[in-house]
Amino acid sequence: MKLLTILIFSGDRLNVNDLLNDIIKLNQTNLNVRVVEWSENKNILKKKKKIYNKFKKKIKNLKVIFQKGNWEFKYSKFIDKFKSKYILLLGDDDRIDITNFKKIFKYLYQDFSGITLSFNNFKTKKDLKKNNLYSNDKIRSFNLVSDLNKVGYTSCQIINVKLLKLILKKEKKYLLKTKFPQNFLIMKLINKYKNWKILELNCIFNHLVSFNDSWIKENLLIRLKSEYLGYFIPIKKYFSNLESKKVEKIYLNIFFKNIISWIFLSIKYFGKKETFKNIKKERQIK
Repeated sequence: MKLLTILIFSGDRLNVNDLLNDIIKLNQTNLNVRVVEWSENKNILKKKKKIYNKFKKKIKNLKVIFQKGNWEFKYSKFIDKFKSKYILLLGDDDRIDITNFKKIFKYLYQDFSGITLSFNNFKTKKDLKKNNLYSNDKIRSFNLVSDLNKVGYTSCQIINVKLLKLILKKEKKYLLKTKFPQNFLIMKLINKYKNWKILELNCIFNHLVSFNDSWIKENLLIRLKSEYLGYFIPIKKYFSNLESKKVEKIYLNIFFKNIISWIFLSIKYFGKKETFKNIKKERQIK
């Protein structure tokens, strides 16, 4: 059994070529690579099949699965389907910090319920060459107040597959409720096994998305709702005995690190009236 499966969700773009190149440079044999390809664009699919055929000759344990459906459906379908000790889900526009990522394998021999990796943002390929000045090879215990917002970064979560299988059947009904299905699983694992870790080493480059008007109009209010529900439903479900002061600290932390940016975008594109009407509806404020 391999130590790690890297699972990649890939859609209507060709970015996966760069990510697979990163994986080659890791030069790791204790690794499986699985790509779930959901593109329905015939021209893009034709190009991507050529990419996959090329990399199958270079990455021994690479397999490609073609599966339609939304992100949440694919997550619940595939997150526990592979035989390895741990699994890491990446988007096809993510990149890997080669030097730092190689250092995580020493931690994977230990029996954690999971590890949250640290990351850098990037806009262009030039950003990938910047030094990680505030990154160090230090692993520590998860802190619910200060680290909760980190579990929402899907591409930074290394999850213990054996433990995941044990809890997934009971938790599967929650996975389609928000855009953050992993939050329910991770917070259940954190609460149940109490040995989830934070690695302060920046191992992933997270691609900053450029939003266009059509995406904003279709997805923004859904995303704003999910930012709230994706963190606070799991808190209520798995940490119901928390003191009110601690809950307040968590709320403020999530609000200022996550939710406020989406509120700003919502006001910008929909106006104050529409934004707060939706917030009142969600919070059942009369």
